Amino acid sequence: MYVHPMEKYRPLLLFFTVLSIYLSTTTPVVYLGDSGEFTAAAFSLGIPHNSGYPLYAILGKLFCMIPIGNVGFRMNLMSAFFSSFTVLLIFHIVRRFTRNSFCAVTSAAYLAFTPLFWSQTVSAEVYPLHLFFVALMIYLLWQWEQTRAFYQLLLFVFVTGLSFGNHMQTVMLAVPVLYFIISGDRKAIFTLRHFPAIAVFFILPLTLYLYLPIRTQAGAAIHWGDPDNLERFLAHVTATAHRGAYVFSKGPVEYLHRTVEAMGVIAFQYSILLALCLWGWIKLSSIRWKVFFAGVILFDLIYTVFLNIISLEVTPFGLPSSLVLAILLGVGLFQFLKWIRRQEKIGNGFRKGIAAALCAIPITALAVNYGSCDQSRNYTAYEHALNIFRTVDQGSTLFLDGDNNVFPVAYGRIVEDMGQGITLHDRHNVIFRWRLNTYPFVFAGSWDELESTVLQKIIRSRVDQGVYFATINPFAISLPEAYHSLPYGILRRAVKKGANPDTPKDIWQYYATTSYDDPFFRDYMNREVTSHYFFRRGESLWHSGRTNEAFGFLKLASRIGYNDTSIHSDLGVFYTDRGLFEDAGRELEIALDYHDNLSGVYNNWGYFYNKKGDKSNAIMSFEKAVQLAPENYAYHNNLGYLLFSADRKKDALSAFTASLSIRKKQPEIEKFISEKLKEL
Repeated sequence: MYVHPMEKYRPLLLFFTVLSIYLSTTTPVVYLGDSGEFTAAAFSLGIPHNSGYPLYAILGKLFCMIPIGNVGFRMNLMSAFFSSFTVLLIFHIVRRFTRNSFCAVTSAAYLAFTPLFWSQTVSAEVYPLHLFFVALMIYLLWQWEQTRAFYQLLLFVFVTGLSFGNHMQTVMLAVPVLYFIISGDRKAIFTLRHFPAIAVFFILPLTLYLYLPIRTQAGAAIHWGDPDNLERFLAHVTATAHRGAYVFSKGPVEYLHRTVEAMGVIAFQYSILLALCLWGWIKLSSIRWKVFFAGVILFDLIYTVFLNIISLEVTPFGLPSSLVLAILLGVGLFQFLKWIRRQEKIGNGFRKGIAAALCAIPITALAVNYGSCDQSRNYTAYEHALNIFRTVDQGSTLFLDGDNNVFPVAYGRIVEDMGQGITLHDRHNVIFRWRLNTYPFVFAGSWDELESTVLQKIIRSRVDQGVYFATINPFAISLPEAYHSLPYGILRRAVKKGANPDTPKDIWQYYATTSYDDPFFRDYMNREVTSHYFFRRGESLWHSGRTNEAFGFLKLASRIGYNDTSIHSDLGVFYTDRGLFEDAGRELEIALDYHDNLSGVYNNWGYFYNKKGDKSNAIMSFEKAVQLAPENYAYHNNLGYLLFSADRKKDALSAFTASLSIRKKQPEIEKFISEKLKEL
């Protein structure tokens, strides 16, 4: 049988072509979101958020040692490398199903340049390694299906264990995989003599999780969850802390909306090519493969819709489904070409034209999606970390919350040694721990009360040296009674009431702004950071009396963060405070359209109406906020103050009582009740 000389080089050519394109679009340094945490954890052989990702951290450490570029880029290189290998595996899988290299190259290259898949190659993330294992598992299943050799099944089991060592989402493949193996050869796993070998080959790679207690005990720079005893280990690996909030925590309408959204994400990746994917699935000769592929897509959808609440715009869901559809696309292309060849009325010239058109499928995807996936000019996360450290004085204290604040700062401090003279605290006490031995006290109460107590003690003792906040919502911080926070560059600073230190006028000149001024495509997280930068810039200009310039930056912030609830809420409150009710209402309407926290939006509407003098609508808005989030004591307080001002003292007392039942230690509320409502 004649084999074209280029045939054996096609896989390598595909791999290096895809890898080179990925490297031309990858972020030159650390990215936003989890990337800063993953990079810092790998660099320090630490432990990121659950489930700990031990294999990713260990492999990441190896990539951190490659003498190319900076550490952030090296971890991004790891994503590009494993994504390219995944594309190569899809090529081999399709070629085995079709025995057609043309269809294999076309479908694999198309997957490579779909925006969902491509977006994961440009930054440090766990999903490229996870998808590599998913593709490898499918490839090994095909190999086992051909021979039914037990050693190949053991290899598959071992790789599955390794996959669990990277990402627990591997469990969503369990039902399709077990169905495929059992329906093909029950004896393969139900023979008694096979059990010991299968157990050993599965458990052996799972010992990677011993990395978690070992590195915790070693004092790694990041040891999220302190998983060095059995209880904390199991809690971290199984994500117990998140399960209650993430799993089946929404209502039917919300789940229906999320299902439609999740299916829309996949449909957007393949568009009209879904018809070829469906044709490929129908034309599969094996019922078992049909059930397996359908099962992977079904359980991936279940994971996306019912086991998560994270926005689909923030976290990439549907990636395993996208792999399966790429395989089915290759089979569908093969069946389509087969059908074309059977049509006697179609001439060779037309057939060649069709083949050329099919070649254009991945090329078109590359051309269309290059601009949105090109992050080669994206320094946002790095510049954000730099700007935070440039704002804060040496010897001061910085409080952080939110992934886009904590994780870039974690990269800056742990990897690049930034801001060593600054004391860092993250409000959830997971990376930059509170130094409680510096502020000794005995405490009994809820977590929120503990956080508030510690924070207030630190502010009182450190305010003269400087206490700053890089937080999502600085107004949610419970400051001591005699203190408040003021804008200070891109941060806020705690000061004693009556004191009003000016932000240095030249502070904005020292900020790194290359990414903020560059019109590259920004995803949701980059839009969030960029829009908040321009909001703070506009806020600063307003305070200095340059209102016309300020309006320009504020409107720019609104445009960049067009679907970010938080920026529109912040703008709404800002305009409300200055009596610009038309602008405030417009921003709050947008916040309502894109809400991810409806109770917070209604709370801001209550503030808006109250400032406007419309107490009736203000009370209704605060009541809606309380109904949507009855556990939020601040909403009860806001409602209570407004009810009191409307001379509804009994209702006000009820609201304050509800607040105190949620958070017992609130001296201001207790004082207000004793002075204003004691007769009730």
